[in-house]
Amino acid sequence: MVVNGRSCVLYPISTTGAAVMPVKFDFGPIGQEYMTSLVTELGKVGIAAQMPAPGVPDQGLVITSQVVRADPGNRFMRYLFTWFAGAAVFEVEGAFGQGTTQVGSFRAKVSKKGGFSAFGGDSRKLLTAGAKQAGKDSAKQIISALAGR
Repeated sequence: MVVNGRSCVLYPISTTGAAVMPVKFDFGPIGQEYMTSLVTELGKVGIAAQMPAPGVPDQGLVITSQVVRADPGNRFMRYLFTWFAGAAVFEVEGAFGQGTTQVGSFRAKVSKKGGFSAFGGDSRKLLTAGAKQAGKDSAKQIISALAGR
């Protein structure tokens, strides 16, 4: 299947039903980081992603994604046990298809630890970095599946 030059309808990431969500800060920028990373990676192979237009049926490639888990982790545990505990975890799953027909799915899970950051690292930054990597991983899975068809 030809990947380059395809149009794509990309629905905004959904958080409905997510197992864990951060409560101390706004998730919006984190979800946006995932979407930006996904669009950037798809664009590198010529897939032009755009938001769905109201009242217009989906045509071409359609991608939907949902947060399974967005866990900011435990900063105190990251501080005490730097490399072993308290990681921030961003997990997403989704589906892609042609119009209304699903042809594949993807799943990405990224864990980020603070390393030697002050006091265990910034949970928001770790979760944002995880979302960015998950966007890249999701795009790679989609591209790989489409190229194999």
